[in-house]
Amino acid sequence: MQKYLKAKVLFIFTLLFTMQANGQSFAWHNPLQENNYVINGRGWNEELKSNYARLPERFKTIVPAKIWNLSGNSAGLTIKFFTNSRNLQVKYTIAKANQLPNMSRLNQEGVDLYVTNKSGKAHWIGNHMQWNWGDTISFTFRDLETKEGTYELYLPPYSTVTSLRIGSDKGAIFRFLPITNEKPVVIYGSSIVQGASPSRPGLTWTNTLKRLTGYNIVNMGFSGSCLMEPVLFDALSEIDARCFVIDPIPNSYRLTDEEITSRLRYGILRLRSKSKAPILVSESYPQIDIAFNPHAEERMRAANKVLFETVKQLQKEGVSGLYYQYSKEIEFVEDAMIEAKHPNDIGCVAYAKAYQRTLRKILR
Repeated sequence: MQKYLKAKVLFIFTLLFTMQANGQSFAWHNPLQENNYVINGRGWNEELKSNYARLPERFKTIVPAKIWNLSGNSAGLTIKFFTNSRNLQVKYTIAKANQLPNMSRLNQEGVDLYVTNKSGKAHWIGNHMQWNWGDTISFTFRDLETKEGTYELYLPPYSTVTSLRIGSDKGAIFRFLPITNEKPVVIYGSSIVQGASPSRPGLTWTNTLKRLTGYNIVNMGFSGSCLMEPVLFDALSEIDARCFVIDPIPNSYRLTDEEITSRLRYGILRLRSKSKAPILVSESYPQIDIAFNPHAEERMRAANKVLFETVKQLQKEGVSGLYYQYSKEIEFVEDAMIEAKHPNDIGCVAYAKAYQRTLRKILR
């Protein structure tokens, strides 16, 4: 009889646990149904009310097709909310895509959660593998003891989110927080800017920079596609930015010297014609396997030189508020990359700290 009772108690406990895991005990909240804008990290919020994209529909026939497709990825997007719920669950769907070989699934398709408690300190919240990777993906965060706090949910940098809702305990306080009115630091670049290749979304270098500095950041990274097309600078010039960052060489080294010069020149002059915000142009990452492979990045280093000369010429011509960051300022160690092309967790921290130092000098 005693064994039967123990088994019955265990069954009931398991059933209750499963019900909670399936969301049957949660109240659900949809960010896109809010009256206020609550999706952080993008321009054009008025035109992007109904999705988690980074470019409005009107750019579909204007920008290159690959950039348009990548703009649907939710790189750099976050959602802030206040709650005292002890348990939280995030349920969302994404467009089907191939698993990238140089990226963890957790970074490509997962979410990340941070919380700032009453004392003002931000903490990462681990998921402890309480997830489900089905057609609907779910991440569950259980038995939180923050009492109450301001949470920030980081969306997948390499997936197109098609629906999302956040579950809190029934009866708990829950409210989405509106986006900041602070002008953003707009960062235009390659896959590295978009979010390759740390272990999880919160550790991309732009997201790390956001936490280090408190800056409002708009991620305009496009994997394999940062080729400085004039139409991209036309789009960027529409954003009322605090600062523009141009980090093109990890892709634009494939251009000729003349193309690098003409496209960068157009971009800087276009941004300056619409905005007085500082413009920071950055060289590519430093090569870290140079001891045994010294010639691997020769073209990239040559492209850095063209980048530098173009910026110097524009400064001589009187373009104001134009700044430059050298490759060596990104203080990589040999273990900072996954395949000598994309930073891992260590490399993303180095990236973020380099930009933190540079931007604080510019924006102080």
